[in-house]
Amino acid sequence: MTVYFLRVLSIIFLILPNLIFFLYWTNSYIAALGTAILSFIFLRVLNDKSFDKKEGLNHQDLLILSGVALLLTVISGTSGICYQTKDYWCHNTKFNELFSYDWPFKLPMDGPIVSYYYGYYVVPALLFKWLGEINESIIFIWTSLGFFLGACWIYLAVNKKILFALLALSVGDTPLLIKMIFFKSFDKMYELQDFGIESWSGLENSFWVPNQVIPTLIIGGMFVYVLKSRLKLEYIVLPVALTFWWAVFPAFTSGLLVGILILKKWYTERSFLNWREITIDVILPFAACLPVLLLFLSHEQAPISGFLWQFENNMVSRFFEYTVNIGINVVIFALIYFYLKNTGQLFLPALPFLLIVFFITLFPIYRLGKVNDFLFRGLMPLLIIAGLYLYYPLSLDATYSDSWRRLKKTPILLLLFIAMSSSSVIALQRIYRAATVNGLTKRWYPEKVRFEPIPYDAYPNVYEVLRDKWTQMEADQYLGKKDSFYEKNIAPGREQK
Repeated sequence: MTVYFLRVLSIIFLILPNLIFFLYWTNSYIAALGTAILSFIFLRVLNDKSFDKKEGLNHQDLLILSGVALLLTVISGTSGICYQTKDYWCHNTKFNELFSYDWPFKLPMDGPIVSYYYGYYVVPALLFKWLGEINESIIFIWTSLGFFLGACWIYLAVNKKILFALLALSVGDTPLLIKMIFFKSFDKMYELQDFGIESWSGLENSFWVPNQVIPTLIIGGMFVYVLKSRLKLEYIVLPVALTFWWAVFPAFTSGLLVGILILKKWYTERSFLNWREITIDVILPFAACLPVLLLFLSHEQAPISGFLWQFENNMVSRFFEYTVNIGINVVIFALIYFYLKNTGQLFLPALPFLLIVFFITLFPIYRLGKVNDFLFRGLMPLLIIAGLYLYYPLSLDATYSDSWRRLKKTPILLLLFIAMSSSSVIALQRIYRAATVNGLTKRWYPEKVRFEPIPYDAYPNVYEVLRDKWTQMEADQYLGKKDSFYEKNIAPGREQK
């Protein structure tokens, strides 16, 4: 499979939910305009041969990546095969509410549209409506395809070294490992308060929000591939724009990163700007995601937000929490980066990585969401890209043995890579959990294994499940606002119900 074809498949995968958004979540005028813009952009993607290089994925690569995608889908809890985290109460309820009610979903039924990112759910849900029932096989296939596309880009970014690709997915969980070891001996490292200051890797997030991990993998892998192949940075704008309907926080943080880099590029090349290319590559994708952004701004009640010191906190404990969960990662990333740079082993542009470290350091001082969802989800693309950046020099070696010999010559660098790669222990623990808590082990050892797949129809809508399983505040933050700009100017009229 050529990289050109992989890009086309990835854009199709991301664009389909956005087409559904325009057809069902906007009025006829906006729908016609949005569909026309997305169609034009997609034709442009089909005709652009910049990604059509000799490098591609052979049959062995595709077999390996298919296995990785299936593994990620199974262990994530999709379709209730293995252990499911609490968030699956929301995932399954969203599938059910989209299957059961007319689109766009409103709450109350004669009220404003629910302000939620449904990108991952709408394609399977549309098929459910055609079939007349929820079909878990469709969810499994759709999720597997997403993980497959994301894994392909991660794999290409590190020169087809599957070990480094997998390690990059778990980058960021070293503090989790340290806390897990510490808790076994000393109970806790700091006072646990009503929201956390910590980051989770892409792999850890896949057990909670596969809907957000999938587009993040595509963006992260494609971003590094574009950099290493010296392609236009503007190529990343489209997948980022399409991701807002899937995962707003990862789209925002990766969009901010890409936006700063592109503005810097435009300033440097200001005498040679091609405004036709800028319009097609940047302005049109932004225009296509604008209605989605306006939907997200139509909350009846804004999510809780503010700087850390604006909340009732034990600030000494908060400082220690920040140092452990954020500081450890930042120090490891910075030390590896500067060592590679000083020894001439840094082969990717420096600015993107420096911005990522800056964002990882800065973003945790601001809370957004009841449990700080912005931090847990928003740092995900930054951690994936950071991992790919740091493993990339090793991926240039012909074999893993060559990489190992190179690391052994520099003990300090070896220790730093061991520290960063130790996060994979968390991944192995999660895989073990999935292997021991699932439908089969429940059948074989019913007295030892407690496992029951989370139902789809336990709650009528996501509002009710959030109110029951979480808090009233978290339920209220997804209710739409009746007199918002979106409701007045973009939402479909009542005659379209």
